[in-house]
Amino acid sequence: MRKEVYHISLRTSQMINVVRLIMIIGVIYVHTIPVLDTIDSPIITAFASLMRGPIGTSGIALFFFLSSILTYKKEFAFKSNFRKKCSSLLLPYVAFISFWILVVFVMQLYDPLLALFHFDSQVVLWGKPVIQWSLLDWFDAYTGFVHGTPFVYPFWFIRDLFLVNIFASLIKKAVDSNPYISGIVLLAMSIALMQIGTYGLTLFSFALGYYVVKFDISLEKVDNINIGLILVGYIAIISCFSIPFKCIYYVLVFPLVIVANILYLRIGYYLIDKKHDKYLLKIAPWSFGIFCFHEYFLRFFRKIASLIIPQIPVLVIIECCILPIVLCLFCLLICKILNSLPFSPLKLLLGGRGSKSSKR
Repeated sequence: MRKEVYHISLRTSQMINVVRLIMIIGVIYVHTIPVLDTIDSPIITAFASLMRGPIGTSGIALFFFLSSILTYKKEFAFKSNFRKKCSSLLLPYVAFISFWILVVFVMQLYDPLLALFHFDSQVVLWGKPVIQWSLLDWFDAYTGFVHGTPFVYPFWFIRDLFLVNIFASLIKKAVDSNPYISGIVLLAMSIALMQIGTYGLTLFSFALGYYVVKFDISLEKVDNINIGLILVGYIAIISCFSIPFKCIYYVLVFPLVIVANILYLRIGYYLIDKKHDKYLLKIAPWSFGIFCFHEYFLRFFRKIASLIIPQIPVLVIIECCILPIVLCLFCLLICKILNSLPFSPLKLLLGGRGSKSSKR
């Protein structure tokens, strides 16, 4: 058994579970933002831009940061980590993409079903029916290396997390050899990678997690940082993103990630300490399942909502607020039902996450 090199207390472990669930709910809210595109309002437009941009970006970065800490908390061994990530990331990634490709393929045989799920040409692999895909299309559906994202759009996160784990050993060796010079090099690489996608954010956040482990920095130290100061810094950095210069993004995104991480950890600890986590901890084991199921069901829910709810601004805003919660509960119900089956493959498909009992 590998030796523990970084201790995570029960309080911190519960905080991580709660924060990951909250962040996944936040992801669903970000993916619901297109509902607001029908509202012609500069305030709504600015809000949507912030949610899609700096706020959403900082939330995703926290996943990589926490995953890095959990990866390095025990003595790191490439082979054992690779096997674990194949079962916890690669298997769910391939299985769920295959499932949704099959769903779309079946729906393409009957157009009314396709319309009901509110698929646009981009989601149905740029207007091509599955039956007409070339080998390159199939490759891109599973990797997203051509168009940037795989067939299930949010799974770019799982893809990037798996890829950075392949280089986890190199990151560790570099930082161990000279943490200061390596920090400068990793930051420069992160900035360069930001030019071609999300890889820079992934590398920076994952490396940041190892620095926390290497220098044995307890996450609970965020309790000592004034929450008011954190909020002021967070709001100030986000406000700067309105400056119409692209270089601003590359200058501020990394300080934003650090400040946002501190803020989200403080919120997580607050919920734990105030005992507001009772139900969140019960749902937390299913957070990855909610993530895996949400994207296409969100399209279905959006289509249904647009048919039964008058698309006037006030009701659209209410729809945007309520829809993610309804969807989370729906995906949770699916996970619970599938998990209750005698020979349920769900736990395998979720990479060992979830359980018959999600007791605290």
